Amino acid sequence: MQTSEGTPPHLTPREIQCLNGLADGLTNEGIARLLNISIPTVAMHLTNARKKLQAHTREQAIAVAMRRGLLK
Repeated sequence: MQTSEGTPPHLTPREIQCLNGLADGLTNEGIARLLNISIPTVAMHLTNARKKLQAHTREQAIAVAMRRGLLK
């Protein structure tokens, strides 16, 4: 899902927040509590981020996002 110029896909601020929570070792439930959103919403944000980053797993999504400087 990269643009023709090869730039990384745009992640929403909420997708980045959810990935940061995941990288910090939080579960979907923990991320939901932290961000005051529902667990299914967290799952949706993480799935969307994973797809945009073309990652097959949540762990791979974290690694790709970190390499691209998208996470704190």
